[in-house]
Amino acid sequence: MRANIYARQRVLVVDDSEVVLDATRLMLEYSGFEVMTLPTPFGTTSIISNHQPDLVLLDVTMPALRGDALVEMIRAGRTSRATRIALHSDRPARELRDLAHRCGADGFICKTDDPDELARQVRQIIG
Repeated sequence: MRANIYARQRVLVVDDSEVVLDATRLMLEYSGFEVMTLPTPFGTTSIISNHQPDLVLLDVTMPALRGDALVEMIRAGRTSRATRIALHSDRPARELRDLAHRCGADGFICKTDDPDELARQVRQIIG
């Protein structure tokens, strides 16, 4: 069976900031992505298992569970090993790159208010 080439790419955004969640969702939807959001890291692995997003965009500094620790939990799951994961933060790029490498994320995206730049980086990580 051939995959539907017209299916929209699915992104799960996990961030404890409602403002960032809404802004990121709107920017990605504007760029043609199907977007799911989660305001807490809890439930992330379940959503990945049930909805199989193409990319999980994780905030690094959530109060209950840091994004880099969550990457390791996601990677330990059997159903989510192929899921692409990117850290998403306003930290400096060099720091994010190092953190992404250490925790096993597929990349990182610095928070931006430019929807075209965000979409470009998301597509690049998804491949």
